[in-house]
Amino acid sequence: MLYLIIGDKQFSSWSMRASIILKEKKVPYKELIAGLDWPIKFSENGIIPINEKDEYDLPKEPASGCGCQLTQLIKMDPTNLIKGSIVEHLPRVPILIDTDTNVVICDVLAISEYLEEKYPSYPSLLSSDIKKRSDIRVFSSHIHADLLPLMSGISYSHSFRNPGGHAIDEETKNQIEETITLLEKSIQRKMTNNWEGDFLFGAFSLADAMFAPIAQQFKGWEIEIEDTETQRYLENLLNRYSIYTYLQDAKKPYELLHSSPKNSYTWVSRHYRYWPEIGMIHNISTSVYHILDDTSKYMFELAYEGKSNEEIIDYLVEAYDVDYDIAKQDVLDLFRQIHPSNIVANNFSEITL
Repeated sequence: MLYLIIGDKQFSSWSMRASIILKEKKVPYKELIAGLDWPIKFSENGIIPINEKDEYDLPKEPASGCGCQLTQLIKMDPTNLIKGSIVEHLPRVPILIDTDTNVVICDVLAISEYLEEKYPSYPSLLSSDIKKRSDIRVFSSHIHADLLPLMSGISYSHSFRNPGGHAIDEETKNQIEETITLLEKSIQRKMTNNWEGDFLFGAFSLADAMFAPIAQQFKGWEIEIEDTETQRYLENLLNRYSIYTYLQDAKKPYELLHSSPKNSYTWVSRHYRYWPEIGMIHNISTSVYHILDDTSKYMFELAYEGKSNEEIIDYLVEAYDVDYDIAKQDVLDLFRQIHPSNIVANNFSEITL
């Protein structure tokens, strides 16, 4: 059985690559999500909210992957194979776990190579043509190692959040131009070699899976593409089923927010991510979090589902058999407290599970 541990779909471009590779290989697997950037530290005894980024027990942020707390990964691992594996030294998503071979891998290119070796009868993301296969590997390695300014300067996570007001620095602009030129030259090379297909080297390949998050970054940051063949390639890539469906999942929280009437309780709640197990809500934009008690969780969940302000009050009256005016005030107090304009100082004690 294959397990793929990924980060939140709206945050982790590396997880997106691994997910696309597995879907395109058509190998059965189970996907698990390790929530990233929650303001918490995992410990052996429970979960501790934190106030500063440097309080995390994280390794130096990796260039290829998203750093995770090892304790978190071990807690969520259904196979018990992470403990004692190489991931203990390199805790980052995406992570592929194969219970048939006890293999644990935490690198996108290594995941791809492993799948090509183990499943030769499944669709290949390389090529039987040695020249094309070499081109695919070189291009994929370039995306893997050489685009750090572009990945941070026009970040994948911000591409979903209307980043128009953010300036792009000169180093990133230069790398964007270099990358667009590389796409144009790669497409010209494909035509010269008569490699048929809608993607960089003809048929969809590992190179396209590696580039897919950057295509989303170009679109979200409204990067201008003048060459019509390059435009066509990016459109084909973003419309590829494995990519399109992944991005639809990634966009859902923002679409829910934008579809909510401004300042409604639903609009307030959808500014937050929600972790029901510990009652935590977290506004990623402001780094504000709150720990909700059971009654507050009930009100928050109703709001997030899209219940109207009046419906939330009515539900509270019925569920807790309280006076309407008391319920109304309780609801008002909660959503006033967690309104996104209310920047509060986070200060909570340890949570145990």
